Amino acid sequence: MIARFLLRRAATALAVVAALSALCFVLLDVAPGSPAASILEARSGGRPATPAAVERLEREMGLHDPLPVRYGRWVAGAVRGDFGDSYGTGRPVREVLADTAPWTLLLTAAAVLLSVAGAIAVGLAAALTRRAWLRRGIQTALFALGGMPGFVTALLLMWIFSAWLRVLPSGGLNRPGEPLTAGVLAAHLVLPALALAFGHHFGTYARLVETGVGRLRSAPHVENARARGLARWTVTVRHLLRPGLVPFTARLGVGVGGLIAGAYATEMIFSWPGIGRQAVLAAREQDYPVLTAVVLVTGVIVVLANLLGDLAVAWLDPRVRLTGKARHAHH
Repeated sequence: MIARFLLRRAATALAVVAALSALCFVLLDVAPGSPAASILEARSGGRPATPAAVERLEREMGLHDPLPVRYGRWVAGAVRGDFGDSYGTGRPVREVLADTAPWTLLLTAAAVLLSVAGAIAVGLAAALTRRAWLRRGIQTALFALGGMPGFVTALLLMWIFSAWLRVLPSGGLNRPGEPLTAGVLAAHLVLPALALAFGHHFGTYARLVETGVGRLRSAPHVENARARGLARWTVTVRHLLRPGLVPFTARLGVGVGGLIAGAYATEMIFSWPGIGRQAVLAAREQDYPVLTAVVLVTGVIVVLANLLGDLAVAWLDPRVRLTGKARHAHH
């Protein structure tokens, strides 16, 4: 049963990635401008290329071949990890990804951890407290946070901790001439990770935890566990938290896609050298091989996050026996 579930999800994931790659390739193919002209201008320091030179390079690059032929050639290379060369720098795209993707993964992982820990803590506090003023205060704060755009959260954090308090660096991985140690990296990671974690759907996550746990407070199996004298921690974790986190977990798997999209803006604001910042630069320079590869890698990450979310829901909810209905288990 588990193998069937994984195979079904893997097939869906492959179909989504294939459709995404084809759509991206077609859209970039019809984009204005000539890749050959961009390459020649980059090589000549910005001087416009002659039509004859552009025509010659386009033939060398195979740009006059039919679209299906070029797409098939690109897919064959991508399967081997060969995404071509950057139009702007001439570097292999896989080297560009190797230099930038790990930083985006680090930022996103840190943001997910902060978001999960914070949402569970705040949601539990709102669901289990007997103080009405505290519950209303948390709900008001979450409502205000949910209405604040992610880039505003990022700029506000930068102003408070970098410009006003001067306790955290405002961007980059390290200062010029400063060795990149674990401590330096952690200090530079704090603000973008906080901005990404609390600037994208955090209020929704916390409310899902509050709702999921709150509706179980007086459930018969919870009252029965308390009557049997089980420890409060055991009742909270096993009978409240685990089933109560199902809606939150299902939403989190989908929300990672929003985190990845938010990471693009966050990386630009904090000068974080990830694939989001690289994608913006590539779009500005019409560097289509880099842009196509970034979109494909981002799509793969989002698809994997959704798959992990489904698996987590199936593990948390004993009623879901990996039958392929994990996404809807919380309805």
